Amino acid sequence: MPVGYGAAAMDSEKFAPGTVIERRDLAHDLWVIKVRCEAELPFRPGQYATIGVPVDGKLIERPYSIVSSPEEPALELFIELVPEGELTPHLYPLDVGAPLVLRRKTKGLFLRGAPIDAEDHLFVATVTGIAPFTSLLRLLARRWRDGEWTTERRIILLVGASRSFEFGYLEEMRALEAELPWFDFLPTVSRPWEDPEWTGETGRVEDVLRKHADRLGIAPGSAGVYLCGHPEMIRNARGIMLRAGLDDKAIREEQYWPEGK
Repeated sequence: MPVGYGAAAMDSEKFAPGTVIERRDLAHDLWVIKVRCEAELPFRPGQYATIGVPVDGKLIERPYSIVSSPEEPALELFIELVPEGELTPHLYPLDVGAPLVLRRKTKGLFLRGAPIDAEDHLFVATVTGIAPFTSLLRLLARRWRDGEWTTERRIILLVGASRSFEFGYLEEMRALEAELPWFDFLPTVSRPWEDPEWTGETGRVEDVLRKHADRLGIAPGSAGVYLCGHPEMIRNARGIMLRAGLDDKAIREEQYWPEGK
């Protein structure tokens, strides 16, 4: 049976209709949406959903890491506008009530198996790269509150942005840090001269990582590092962690676009 969307009709075994039910704008090129999918869309933290809109009779799709916990009723996505991109210029105008198309199958191996009981975890992200970590942290926080899960290890989240208004989940992460004894949050701003009210850490993510690597206690054989976001950050952070003695297999990554593009 086809799923209708304007001029496009799609295979309902592969696609499901969705509706934007909430939108939150952070900047002219950054926004968060929540989408209600008209079909079950099971996933685990670290996976991505593929969404699309028809353009001139052709369905344009892109994958986006899921922010929401698998237990939440709506699908939450953190999106950056790419002016020359194929999809985001068509997503950007969509407000509450607008229709979308979603693939019924989520994919991705990032964060599979996390958290690992015997390891500290260092999550490193730039801007929208916080999405998979937020999904996992929401799930772990709920399980910890209900006594379903506990840990004696640490989870550290290091997130970088040019300016603080690009932190889509700053207050949520600060609240989790205050609540959870096993969670530390370290946001950093790389252009503090454009953000004079910011009083936190400053510098690029990889510089802050280099500065705090020893203090954070990320040691070979007892820690795993997860990198998500800008490919240059991932390359630099991986190099820092390798020079610190971590095995390559202890460093996992999720690039949001191919390097050089």
